[in-house]
Amino acid sequence: MGRRIVVMGALLVALFGAPRPSHAGLLEIIWEMSGPQMIGISYACMYGAASRSLDQCRIGQLITRTPPTSKGVGPYFVLGGGIFGSTGKDSSTQSYDWGEIWMLALEPGVALRSYDKADVQVHHGAGVSWELMFGHDIRRFDKFAFTVTPIDVAYKRVAVGMKLRLYPHGFTDDEFKPGPLIARDRPFEATLGFTFSLIVGPH
Repeated sequence: MGRRIVVMGALLVALFGAPRPSHAGLLEIIWEMSGPQMIGISYACMYGAASRSLDQCRIGQLITRTPPTSKGVGPYFVLGGGIFGSTGKDSSTQSYDWGEIWMLALEPGVALRSYDKADVQVHHGAGVSWELMFGHDIRRFDKFAFTVTPIDVAYKRVAVGMKLRLYPHGFTDDEFKPGPLIARDRPFEATLGFTFSLIVGPH
């Protein structure tokens, strides 16, 4: 647990202490999981390994970009984090209220840019996610997942994408109920998320 706290602190310093800050936004919804459907706002910065410069950041629901330094494919190092809340959509075995369950996610990764012409950019990425789950009547617990972004497409001032989270140890209903957590092996689980951004800065 101590190591995770150190990692979380390092990520926060990297995110909010990044030089040449540009601002941008990423809204994400986690569509299906063995628990509540989640929606949230994330923050992420892309740092170009070849150019050694900050390429763009995303916060809230707005995006501005730094002046382009290169049009290379990358790699781009990505540091991200977000806060998510339950939408109120019930699972097949349990009911949930809006904002009953919350999730804090910290997500470093690597991205590649496969297309960058005119008003269109296409990215693909992979990384990891550490997630802290908490709520009104549940015990706090954390999860680890591998993340895969099959595609993220930006056209002019709109960007949309998909994100997969792959949990070696997935979710079970008892984790979202009052009472002590049950220590046991949980099956692998994959969740699908969708991202949406509005770009307001220079192209």
